[in-house]
Amino acid sequence: MLPRAHRLTRADDFRRAVRRGRRSATPHAVCYRLDADVAGPLFGVIVSKQVGGAVVRNRVRRRIQAICAQTGLDGQAGRIIVVRALPGSREAEWDTLRSEIGGAVRQAVMAP
Repeated sequence: MLPRAHRLTRADDFRRAVRRGRRSATPHAVCYRLDADVAGPLFGVIVSKQVGGAVVRNRVRRRIQAICAQTGLDGQAGRIIVVRALPGSREAEWDTLRSEIGGAVRQAVMAP
């Protein structure tokens, strides 16, 4: 689980990251990175109703948050990372999601 200090909660921060951030896409998600004046890397997850019902969306969100917690907390300060789940993520296996999204998050956090 993501610690509270690393969670993105403000709608303005989500909006800025999606509109102005650098984007990298995987088959099951899109990862946005925005350099900002924040204490540590902040992570946000967007899971729309296209992914599925409430139970499915929450499962996908929890999986993505766990992946972010495993891969990106040791990164550089000053990054906002937003992961937007695509509809295919509901059927994706854990290992597939972890390798795809984990790689994109690692790349976003460690990129110069």
